[in-house]
Amino acid sequence: MHGLVTRSIEHFARQTHGEAVWTAAARAAGVDPRGFELMGNQDDSAARRLLHEIAALVGCSPPELSEDIGAWVAQRSAIRRLLRFAGSDFAAFVTTLEELRGRARLVLRDLELPAISVAPAPRGWRITSDCDPVWLHALAGVLHAMADDYGVLAVIEIREGSILVDVPLVDFNEGRPFSISDPTVGAA
Repeated sequence: MHGLVTRSIEHFARQTHGEAVWTAAARAAGVDPRGFELMGNQDDSAARRLLHEIAALVGCSPPELSEDIGAWVAQRSAIRRLLRFAGSDFAAFVTTLEELRGRARLVLRDLELPAISVAPAPRGWRITSDCDPVWLHALAGVLHAMADDYGVLAVIEIREGSILVDVPLVDFNEGRPFSISDPTVGAA
């Protein structure tokens, strides 16, 4: 697994749940509590063990934790800006998710994201991928965060190995400000 992914898990744990949780989870998972190198690669099993240990310590399931991490990652300023380049509204964002894998490779050539398919559904979309369920839950978290960012009320759930995005109300709330030319607009 790419160091960016394991480093994201690390930073999420440290910033959201504190150093004590991170250190205990890292030790229990058999990884160095000092953290991960951003550009290094880790064994997928190490990341999986780490997710299980953090989830156990904070009292949630690994899928719930993965979704929380996805939402947290999407709220990081640099990642949010990259995601917002996908479109001016939530519909454009969702329908361009199929391009995410290629866009990620433009930024990090060795980052392997799973292929994603997006199909229309009655009030939204069905998103499928043959990826690990951990990735699917992380993507659901990203979708939650981006729906909020665009000001859209979206019901996002994982069923039968896919993500169902139901959008009952497009103008639910005012979206966060965003400007391609000014990175300080909408920065948290």
